[in-house]
Amino acid sequence: ILPLLTLDGIITYDIIKGPVTSERFLVFLREFLPFTNPYPGPRSVLVLDNCSIHHNEEIRKLVE
Repeated sequence: ILPLLTLDGIITYDIIKGPVTSERFLVFLREFLPFTNPYPGPRSVLVLDNCSIHHNEEIRKLVE
């Protein structure tokens, strides 16, 4: 399960059968970015852990 969470609750999520790859995570990010706002607005901070799929140049460029 890939969720998009805020302090107010779940905004959206995706249920994926099998492993989540960098490519699949990138698709999810592109789908949920319209729900975010520029900093310092609400829903403007993305928190990722140190999972290897998060270390992808395309992902970094997309979320900067």
